[in-house]
Amino acid sequence: MTSLILVSNFILLIITGFYTWFTYKTLKQIQQENSVYKNALDRQLKISSFPHLYCDMQDGFQENGVKFEIYNVGSIPAYDIHLSAIGAYTEEGMEIPSFMRNYVQPRYRKYPLQVDKVGYYGVRSSVRCPILPSQKRLMIAFSLPMRPVDIYALIQYRDILGGNYYQVYCFSDIDEKGNYRANILEPQGFEPLERLHFYDMDDANVAIVDKSLPYYVGDFVDLWNHSLSHRMTTIYSEDIKPQEVRDM
Repeated sequence: MTSLILVSNFILLIITGFYTWFTYKTLKQIQQENSVYKNALDRQLKISSFPHLYCDMQDGFQENGVKFEIYNVGSIPAYDIHLSAIGAYTEEGMEIPSFMRNYVQPRYRKYPLQVDKVGYYGVRSSVRCPILPSQKRLMIAFSLPMRPVDIYALIQYRDILGGNYYQVYCFSDIDEKGNYRANILEPQGFEPLERLHFYDMDDANVAIVDKSLPYYVGDFVDLWNHSLSHRMTTIYSEDIKPQEVRDM
């Protein structure tokens, strides 16, 4: 009788242990499924609540420079859009003294313009727009004195909660029609960034050694600090309409 009781208790212990293990495994699986569902739902809500911007260039280089088009292809507006752009040149194409003499207003020709670490210098501009509604495009004219080798653009924008996000573009690889193509777009997703304030008459007051600064943003800041304002050039005119919101 004692042996039967011991065997019964042992079997009961095995059944209880199996049930406990099975219950734990089931709860763990449910928890994982709920976590996956929650992450998917959060991602979907994030995607649906974010403005989706895309930048392109219109018609290549024209007489007065270039035109950017920023599209909001999302379902909600983008706020506080800040476009900072640089037309980049090399000393192989034109040395800085010749550039200053030919394209810079006389009162600015002593500006201490130098090439950056890869041999680029540039002409820079910065434009703000308070809001870009859903399914609209923002057209921005950027005056340049001569055709650049590359054109860099840093777009910063805010969502409805005030978070600041960014995109960095490099337009180059000119085709046979003289158009520029974007060969760099970073980041590929949504990445927050503390708002950087660029004023085209001033160098950016940002420490390049700051490790928290994204790589392409750091390169952009470096080139910005080796450029001069488009307002210093001979082509600058206050009559040029800088921006306009249109339908897509």
